Amino acid sequence: MALAVLGLATTTKEGAAASITDGFDDDGIDCIYADKQMRRLYLGQSKWFSNTKKGVQLGDFTRFRDGVARLIDLKFDDQNADLHGHREAVKDALDDINCEIHLVFAHNSEQPLSDEICTYRDEFLAECNKFESIMHFNEVNLAQAGETARSQVRPENIDVEALLRNWGRRKNPFKAVYGSMSAADVVDWYEENGKRLFAENLRYAIERSDVNEGISRTAKFTPENFWYYNNGITAICDDFEKNRIGGNDTDSGLFTIKKISIINGAQTVSSLFKAKAAGADLSQITIQMRVISLAGTPEGFSIDVTTANNTQNDLNPVDFVAADDNQDRIRREAASFGVVYTFRRGDDEPIDADGFGIRDATVAAACASGDLKLAVSAKRYISGLWENTAKEPYTRLFNNHTSAWWLWNAVRVSRAVDGALTELAEISDGREHLVAVHSNRFVLYLTFKNIDFQLKTDAAQPNEDIAKAVALAQSILGAVTKIVADGYPDAYPGNVFKNTERQSEIEALFNQANAESAPSEAPAADLIAMMTASAKASDD
Repeated sequence: MALAVLGLATTTKEGAAASITDGFDDDGIDCIYADKQMRRLYLGQSKWFSNTKKGVQLGDFTRFRDGVARLIDLKFDDQNADLHGHREAVKDALDDINCEIHLVFAHNSEQPLSDEICTYRDEFLAECNKFESIMHFNEVNLAQAGETARSQVRPENIDVEALLRNWGRRKNPFKAVYGSMSAADVVDWYEENGKRLFAENLRYAIERSDVNEGISRTAKFTPENFWYYNNGITAICDDFEKNRIGGNDTDSGLFTIKKISIINGAQTVSSLFKAKAAGADLSQITIQMRVISLAGTPEGFSIDVTTANNTQNDLNPVDFVAADDNQDRIRREAASFGVVYTFRRGDDEPIDADGFGIRDATVAAACASGDLKLAVSAKRYISGLWENTAKEPYTRLFNNHTSAWWLWNAVRVSRAVDGALTELAEISDGREHLVAVHSNRFVLYLTFKNIDFQLKTDAAQPNEDIAKAVALAQSILGAVTKIVADGYPDAYPGNVFKNTERQSEIEALFNQANAESAPSEAPAADLIAMMTASAKASDD
């Protein structure tokens, strides 16, 4: 089991060994590993057969499936007592709305999983991924585990062929070749070799980042622009040579590359892989490839070139905001009434009492906009709100009419509501905790829509108004928690609250209930009592 985790996750041998939970009260789950870098939660079961002709039994899989279903609802009790040591790690992982859950089924049987098991597996995955893909299944056999074991005692040795178009070559001071190649070919390398392809990369593929979301969107919706938008991929290798086919024609060349490792572009490759899985046609996408040979380079050159490629020219979508004149105007307006506003990456963030930054401003403005799509973006892909300062959605939030006072008041309300929701999440457990964590932007959006005051544009919002917003948000959370419990009892809350359609449905149900009985401060006390009781019952 530890070898299966070691081969899939970004961890050490010691970390993989520490993930093992196998015991009498493990609820069918033999390992738990929270991969913070990849934003993944690995949950595994292993089966070892003395007779490898014997196949995995249905009961083994269904016990694992049911244990996983209970765990992702944060149900910790006597039935899974052996898992309690991983409780905080599981809770922290599931609090991340972009966390993926990977089921790992490791065995040494020569038999494939039966059709019956595959049916049960597919039904479970379909239910969990009903609103958005979050859960994945990995079957690891003895051969794959053996390959992982061997990879720990020898360097990676991946040889590939690359068809480069419009290629060029550098000979001095060190050999390199560059050109455009099909994204489909690069993804083929990844499908065959997995993370081994990034053996000498500093970061592997950082899953579910804002950058990755942008790459996937370009691949899916504007593949013809991918080459123009993307920085491309850089790899190092022991050496390369050009195939004789095509002669010296630089229109296209087939190169054999020995012991390749992608040192910059892991996010690009993994995002293209995900885009392919989501139906994107990679044959329409070309990507710039640069391959640097280590033949004849001085000692330490590979480390230097890897470090430089991962630390230079690091642009983020928020950097484009700095070019918008409105941002500097808002900064000056805020300074005129004694509030610090920062919008450039690298600026020292002020403490909450003194001011606010671009991220806080964007979240508050999106949730106060009255547009659910903007609130959802603020939760799951905030960088998408900054990508183009010349058009919507950015111009909906920041334009000539955006007042620094309005933003500051919206941020103060947002912070107060977030603080109250965080306190409720901390005293709750199970699904109530997950709803409180993942619905925070949705609850803030509904609070702004239903509050009976308008954010001031020329003066500070009174503290009484902010207290009123907090009480309303607590009541809204109580109503939303009940709607999710009644209407989506089997859905993972993180999936619900990054799906615009589901939140539209919940908003409609909330509005219907609100019309019959408007929220008041009273339900907040009921909610606190309910969540406290839930957490106490779980601890008992």
